[in-house]
Amino acid sequence: MARAAIVVTKAIGIFAGLLGVVHGYYETQQGSVAPSGIIITAIGNGCQGFNNCLPAMTVVPNFYTSGVLTIILSLIVLGWSAVRIVRPRGPLVLAILSIILLLVGGGFLPPILGLVAAGLGTRLRPPSGTMSG
Repeated sequence: MARAAIVVTKAIGIFAGLLGVVHGYYETQQGSVAPSGIIITAIGNGCQGFNNCLPAMTVVPNFYTSGVLTIILSLIVLGWSAVRIVRPRGPLVLAILSIILLLVGGGFLPPILGLVAAGLGTRLRPPSGTMSG
């Protein structure tokens, strides 16, 4: 049972990282322009409907920079979820990374999934026979 919980927790975190990369990619495609506000759409103005446009939030004043930061941070979230989530402070670090991901343009769903994975990670114990620390 414990191994299944670890796999599910890692999968949710990895999925959060992958979705964040998608957000970052679409933000970089909008070029080096300033967003009109704190709430943005990662796909841009040409898409139909707010939910289909990958809504996000960013405090970074440039779409391209926001996208690059989102991609980098999403890859860190992905890697952290895959390797470090069962460590003693792994869930805390994942929660912090998820909050930062929210602020740089990673969308709303990826950070929520990252926080869910972090919450589940607090209930995990490393499999027997492995070192934790």
